[in-house]
Amino acid sequence: MAAPTQVTLANLAGNWVLNRKLADDPDPMLELQGIILLATMTLSVKEYVDDKKVTHIDLEQTATGGIQGITEWRILDWSETSHEDHIFGTLKSRNRSVADLQGCESGNGGPLHSFLTEGWLEERFGPNDEGWVHNWVVNEEHGWAAEQIWGFAIINGQ
Repeated sequence: MAAPTQVTLANLAGNWVLNRKLADDPDPMLELQGIILLATMTLSVKEYVDDKKVTHIDLEQTATGGIQGITEWRILDWSETSHEDHIFGTLKSRNRSVADLQGCESGNGGPLHSFLTEGWLEERFGPNDEGWVHNWVVNEEHGWAAEQIWGFAIINGQ
């Protein structure tokens, strides 16, 4: 997804569509999870800070033609939440904002893999000067875990 310059991690609100010309192909990763994606997904994002100063990122996905996607609520406090949807099944997830990727512990307790920590633009957005969003999601039934870092990078000069 190519982002306009005014979009930051402090303001992800809007509708997003994967730019397959700039992004790595997600199909092999989805196949490992038993999912075949034949449609274009639009991600609608709402971001806000609650009265306890915790950031929330609410995501609604819709497939081409209005096909029902999934809804996710990411609460950036590293508490474990459970979620069930018709695509990925029963999931447990933890989400947080982090200031230091090199010192950030993976969801499995070890260090983050280098492909998650390198190449990001420096951007500070959180109440404690955090720079990135870290997600850890586990599907115990199907035996997989997914770890993501959200941030911005320059790709092909964009």
